Amino acid sequence: MKKLLSLAAVALLLCVAACNKKGYKVTGYVTGAENGDTVILADVRGMNDVDTIQIVLVKGGKFVFEGVQDTAVMRYVIWRSNANPDLALATQFALENGSITIKLDTAQNKSAEICGTPANEALSALSAQEYELNQKAQQIFGVLNDLSATDEAKADAEKQLNDLQDQSMDIYRNFIQENIDNVVGQTYLVMYAGALGDDFVNEQLAAIPENSDNEDIQSLRELYALKAVTAVGKPFKDIKAKTPEGNELSVGEVAAKAKVLLIDFWASWCGPCRGEMPNVKAAYEQYHAQGFEIIGVSLDKDVNAWKQAIVELGITWPQISDLKGWDCEGASLYGVRAIPATVLIKDGKIVARDLRGDKLAEIVGELLK
Repeated sequence: MKKLLSLAAVALLLCVAACNKKGYKVTGYVTGAENGDTVILADVRGMNDVDTIQIVLVKGGKFVFEGVQDTAVMRYVIWRSNANPDLALATQFALENGSITIKLDTAQNKSAEICGTPANEALSALSAQEYELNQKAQQIFGVLNDLSATDEAKADAEKQLNDLQDQSMDIYRNFIQENIDNVVGQTYLVMYAGALGDDFVNEQLAAIPENSDNEDIQSLRELYALKAVTAVGKPFKDIKAKTPEGNELSVGEVAAKAKVLLIDFWASWCGPCRGEMPNVKAAYEQYHAQGFEIIGVSLDKDVNAWKQAIVELGITWPQISDLKGWDCEGASLYGVRAIPATVLIKDGKIVARDLRGDKLAEIVGELLK
């Protein structure tokens, strides 16, 4: 009898556990939607990489998704108009167990209102701040694109734009710090890591609760482990690849002839790289005779586009590439995930990374004294 009672007790406990397992209920309200419009719950990894999880129809301006989510993840709700297939609205949110409410307005290009869990409410508040910043940015761009605007007005607009960028990064830093223990904070850490500064990123990686890494955070840890190996003060790592003429050349060969060496990661298709190239060129022309050398490492795939860009930009220093694009082995070696990226070397050690504008020439001049 005791054995039977034990088995019954176990069965009861299992039943209670199953009955108490809470899932998610996402309730959406879509202003301006028609009955029968489609709403998709999806994992969006890229423009052409959408994994549909559920599809429901709008009824009375409302839709509902239900299920169970083992671990909180970022997902999208995508509304599509049946009357106009080209009309759609996508909103990112944290899919986690609990009651979540999403309010969309198809007539206004505003951020959605999301509530129900702390992570989503934090994300909704951030989205409202992003919307305000975007509105201000559009006004500034209006001045910059106004052909009748004075030079003084455009200079003031440039300053406002820089201030707005600094303000936005402060907002993201605060948001990440306050939410680093949940999926939304971790998502924004991954998204903006390249602009947040290595020290900040490493501090936040250390603050993530143990055993809560997702794949993106794991990848970010691997990247910053690489960057630590090639951080300021570390010996440079050699890269060997082919020149545009097809000859092999290494960073070490150029470094052996230089008092100060710059490794410049760039690509012909990279607009910011082209925009920064005049500053690199100015530093080279100013200090080359004193022992400053540069070697370009291109993340191109098309050899002809690479060669053409070298001519168009007036690049006269050595260039190498393995023509593997973002799979460039040299870029991987230095943890480069965004370009332009630079590594400055003196006496075999890395002395600076990612210098921009006039700062490059300033630091090179100091190193050559």
